Amino acid sequence: MAAIFLLFTTCLGLAGCGHATVPCPTPTDQLDRLRGETERLHEDADRARAEEEAFAARREAAAERAEAAQARLDSLKAGRRR
Repeated sequence: MAAIFLLFTTCLGLAGCGHATVPCPTPTDQLDRLRGETERLHEDADRARAEEEAFAARREAAAERAEAAQARLDSLKAGRRR
């Protein structure tokens, strides 16, 4: 009887912590590593977002300069036709 109980509990123990109903606790070193990785990824995302915003601002400024230059050219062409 004890052998059957031991075999049964061993099988349940191999199924997972809490007999597969409770997750196993994550080791502290793994939590620290994952926390550090998450923070690094957040910083990378923030940096990429800032770079994208700066690029968008430069692109808009260049588009405005091109539009102003085209308006001046159109004005010169209209003045020559008269």
